[in-house]
Amino acid sequence: MKTKLFPIYIVVLALMMLVISSCELQEVNENPNAPADAPLSVILTGAQGTLAYNLGLDAGLLAATVVQQTAGSNGDATSNDNYTSIPGRFNGFWVNFYTNNLNELNIIIEKSKAANAPYYTGIARVLTAFTYGTLTDSFGDVPFSQSLKGSANTAPAYDSQQQVYEGIQAILDSAITDLSQPAGSFITAPPGSDDLIFKGNVQNWLAAAWTLKARHALHLSKVNPTEAATKALSYLYEGGPDGKYRGISSNAGDVQVVFGAAQTNANPFYQQNTSRPGWVGLGASFVNLLNGNEVTDPSTKDAASLVDPRRAYFATALQSGKYQGGIAGIPGAFSLIGSYYGSATSPVAFITYPEAKFIEAEARLILNQTDPKAQIALNEAITASFNKVITNASDPNATAEKRAAYLAAKAMLTGDFQQDLKTVITQKYIALFLQVEPWIDYRRTGYPEVPLAVNATHSLNPNGQIPRRFPYPQNEQSLNKQLPGASNYQEPRLWWDK
Repeated sequence: MKTKLFPIYIVVLALMMLVISSCELQEVNENPNAPADAPLSVILTGAQGTLAYNLGLDAGLLAATVVQQTAGSNGDATSNDNYTSIPGRFNGFWVNFYTNNLNELNIIIEKSKAANAPYYTGIARVLTAFTYGTLTDSFGDVPFSQSLKGSANTAPAYDSQQQVYEGIQAILDSAITDLSQPAGSFITAPPGSDDLIFKGNVQNWLAAAWTLKARHALHLSKVNPTEAATKALSYLYEGGPDGKYRGISSNAGDVQVVFGAAQTNANPFYQQNTSRPGWVGLGASFVNLLNGNEVTDPSTKDAASLVDPRRAYFATALQSGKYQGGIAGIPGAFSLIGSYYGSATSPVAFITYPEAKFIEAEARLILNQTDPKAQIALNEAITASFNKVITNASDPNATAEKRAAYLAAKAMLTGDFQQDLKTVITQKYIALFLQVEPWIDYRRTGYPEVPLAVNATHSLNPNGQIPRRFPYPQNEQSLNKQLPGASNYQEPRLWWDK
């Protein structure tokens, strides 16, 4: 839902979201926890905004570089490009998600429970589940059951990823219970304009919770594919795959924050490029697909006759009019993040309708590779992405005819499971640009088959392969005696990735 930021959030962002000059793309924001005596409405607004900002500039951008949607073209961004970033690079990611985001959400949960405000509780729980999910899918085992205790426990134990996943599903179950309470059963005023994402629309939050449950169920496709697919569909469809649909049902139900025009509350990708122009460009693998070519084609190959209708919105053109991405591990400034995600007022997406439909398409393929509803779901996912991103009705590459031709050429399922899985995941990789999910999908499925980065073999990435995880941050290695052990970009693999 495209909800723009309003003045109270601009004040919050002015304090929380200044981009600080440093040797990293982003240092830890100097953001004290939301005070416990502040109104719920103020804490919710700040929590949603800072989570979106940190998601975009930390988790989203790092994951996108790993799978070559983006490329580190200059400055310290180049160390992300071939996985030479030292563990200290991840301090900000960890601290922002724990000390800022999760603590703020926990304050909302505690205050709203005391005030009998279940809709606030439910919203905060959905975002808490999302945040823990992003952390564990990036680092593996993480503090969960003992986290958020403040000074009472400054060295929390790490829970296994399996336990964290079980906890995430339990949090979402509690959120669904909270959000299902009748509106007239409590006195406290429900969220409204302080909810940046849905303006207090509880049905949208319920759909988001069910879709997030489906996401985490399908993440376990390497653990038990049949169970993962069955559970994913049971969360999207009440009573099973032929029941009533209850996931996100349109682009209006997308969980995302749309940023403001002022520099202090602008989109994080825009702030990044404004502060450090050209440091982050687009990866060759991603631009190749936008050009209608194969992911492994040379980056200099001319665009095909049928290009992706979203190309002009996801990428910028060079002076020559061509679109070109940087080869992973070789610094170079080429196409940048385009206007849809790279403008001041662009959104940062958490979970969307296209993703819900990609989840459905894959789950149906796993259970029955000839299920015709898999093709329907795939078409709905790509069409929804077109409708979300394309804004120029006169774009010659995005006419109704070109969109239909693209679906026919790039999204037709054949009945061959591996080929169809590749099709679904490749299209999801394009549609979920700048989100963490494409990296998770790559680790689960091996698609898209992005090439290895150049000069990517070193002590933290001993085999030169695409990273399976991030190493634990330097702060955790130095300060938390409960750290499970040594880690790098490959080992130990995550529970669902073994």
